[in-house]
Amino acid sequence: MRVLKNAGRGLAAGCFVLAGSSAAFAGAWDTLGIGSSELLFAPEEFVVEGSVTYVDRNVDYVSTNATATDGPLKTRATPNIWNYQGAMKFAITDSADCLARFNNPLSIEEDMDPNWRGRFSGYETQAKAFAIDATCSYKFQVGEGRFIRAIAGAKAQHLSYYSKGAHSSGAAAEVDLRADGLDYGWRVGVAYEVPAYAMRASLIYDSQIESKLDGDTSVGGSKVYDSVASLTLPQSVELNVQSGIAPGWLVSAGVKWVDWSVIDVLSVDSADPATGTSAGETVHRKLNFKDGWTVKAGIGHALTEQLSVGSSLQWDRGVGGSYSDTYTLGLGGSYAANKNVKFTLGTAAIYKTSGSGDANNIASGTVSEYDYDSSWAFAVNTKVRLSF
Repeated sequence: MRVLKNAGRGLAAGCFVLAGSSAAFAGAWDTLGIGSSELLFAPEEFVVEGSVTYVDRNVDYVSTNATATDGPLKTRATPNIWNYQGAMKFAITDSADCLARFNNPLSIEEDMDPNWRGRFSGYETQAKAFAIDATCSYKFQVGEGRFIRAIAGAKAQHLSYYSKGAHSSGAAAEVDLRADGLDYGWRVGVAYEVPAYAMRASLIYDSQIESKLDGDTSVGGSKVYDSVASLTLPQSVELNVQSGIAPGWLVSAGVKWVDWSVIDVLSVDSADPATGTSAGETVHRKLNFKDGWTVKAGIGHALTEQLSVGSSLQWDRGVGGSYSDTYTLGLGGSYAANKNVKFTLGTAAIYKTSGSGDANNIASGTVSEYDYDSSWAFAVNTKVRLSF
């Protein structure tokens, strides 16, 4: 039993480093993916870790129904992106633990050629969230070597949205909106643990977050409208299981559901900044997202007391539009420089299936539909962990 327990401790980082490698393709705006709260279960009394993920993306849009007849038919749509996270776990008592972290949990970035045929529906989008959250747990013994952990937490998030497209005059039309302060949500969960076998099953629910944004719409660099919008960011449910299967071996599996279908329309209401006269909807994009599902399985192996390696497979259901199904193979490992410092490195190959979507703005009557072929993307994740 002790062999399996110690193996589980050493393998946790090596197996779950892969979550960061593939999470940046975890369905629509979600950048956290499966296993982002694993640090809460770390056996050490105090742990600090930071991670960075880089994703090299490769998706080209081909306009199929654009109102403009000039400009290129095809454009690269997805810039390469960075994702980050910092977290700290600390034990309050032998039974109580807390996790605090910051990250950018939601992100969408599109950057097309400003002259492509679909430019009147948009050629640049940046929607990002900065979040901080705190999660605590309390562990109850329910039998010899068996425990149930109650989990609860709160989260605060700031959302921003920026988009740019071509105005009928040929000038750039820009929408720049930000939340007025932080928006709040909550988290609850439960876990069952048998440490002697490195076995754990956890179920965590994250609530919706309501966000109201305000800013302006400008044409050619001059402000034209005061603009406002509201958005419901989706709830999610995540189930994770892991277990030692032999000395030095750990397997894991997880599934995550995200309620992306709650985002049906992106609507921006505007008014004349001088008179306050309403201009109605200046942006009305039908998104028609469907719920996202992510399924992941991994295996880790401790080669030595210092070195662990792991591999994972993941499928993510596309939610619609430019977000089609992805299949990810991840490889990674961790190296313990000493008992307090551990480095991890993960890489992932991500296959994205072909699909189609649109950037139709019903408010202006602009129509831009596109197709995209299947493609490959690649990710690299690094993490540094300090524990005491």
